[in-house]
Amino acid sequence: MMILGNGGTAVSMFFVMSGFVLNFSLSKFTWGLGNYFRFLYKRFVRLYPAFFFTILLISLARWLGFDYQTFPHASTWYHWWMNFDLSLKEFFLNTIFVNINLGGVTWTLRVIVLVSIFAPALYYISKKLTTWQNLFFAITLTYLSFNLLNFPNFRDFRYLYMFYLGLIIPQFEFFFKSIPRWLIYLFLPFLLYIMFTIRYQTNEYKGGVWESYISWLFLGLVIYQSGLKIFSFLTKSWLVFIGKISYSLYLLHFTVLYTLARVIFQFFPQINYSEHYLATHFFLLLLSSLITIPLSWLVYNYIEKLPDRLTTKS
Repeated sequence: MMILGNGGTAVSMFFVMSGFVLNFSLSKFTWGLGNYFRFLYKRFVRLYPAFFFTILLISLARWLGFDYQTFPHASTWYHWWMNFDLSLKEFFLNTIFVNINLGGVTWTLRVIVLVSIFAPALYYISKKLTTWQNLFFAITLTYLSFNLLNFPNFRDFRYLYMFYLGLIIPQFEFFFKSIPRWLIYLFLPFLLYIMFTIRYQTNEYKGGVWESYISWLFLGLVIYQSGLKIFSFLTKSWLVFIGKISYSLYLLHFTVLYTLARVIFQFFPQINYSEHYLATHFFLLLLSSLITIPLSWLVYNYIEKLPDRLTTKS
């Protein structure tokens, strides 16, 4: 069941996909100091309001008495979060990404912010290299992520190669289109199985390499082999809707899950959750989805889109 709930693999694919999306933003970019700061400003306006709202929401809950507490049936992963004192200084450091204790997923957002700073330079490099030189450069970045970019207690630059892989997907359009469909149907299930299990056989960093390169292949096929019936479900209206609210959903889902788990541990301590593992998780999945999706829609409409509304009015 952990294969289906493999959040680590989702993060790797998310980073590769983010690199692909950055390609379109940077395709309109022209070099110049003013243009560079305008690009960073647009990234800030896109990312920060919903992030700050999430951090503020969690902080208010902590200040109102939602203190750290352990429970006998809670996992080590659950106990790892929220185990710190939330002062005004800690709140401020979280809002500027120096600390990443709040929100659960904010460490990935800090990675995205850092990558955004170097994104124009990476885009420039990708346009100067040939198709296969770009792949070699991506492999070089992968190697460096375990050496030169592996700073003690700061792992953010280890993921740089994932974004670069996404950035160069359009340059491999002919390659993706040239893969015979029978070959895709034959090997794609096997590759996806590897992608979702490899980190359990290795570790999050070595597994991340496999996940990223298979994600690169998978995303390239989804984009450029659009006639494949196995990908037709991606056009369903409910998935398009989830795609629209996905950033807010990404920011909020951990907080909702953690809060729900805290509530059931605290108010229903008599249940042996370890003996009802699957039932507990399916219940949390259903209930958290019913709460997070409407909440994400509200954040998307009234916070994420607020800068666009203000720009339109001005």
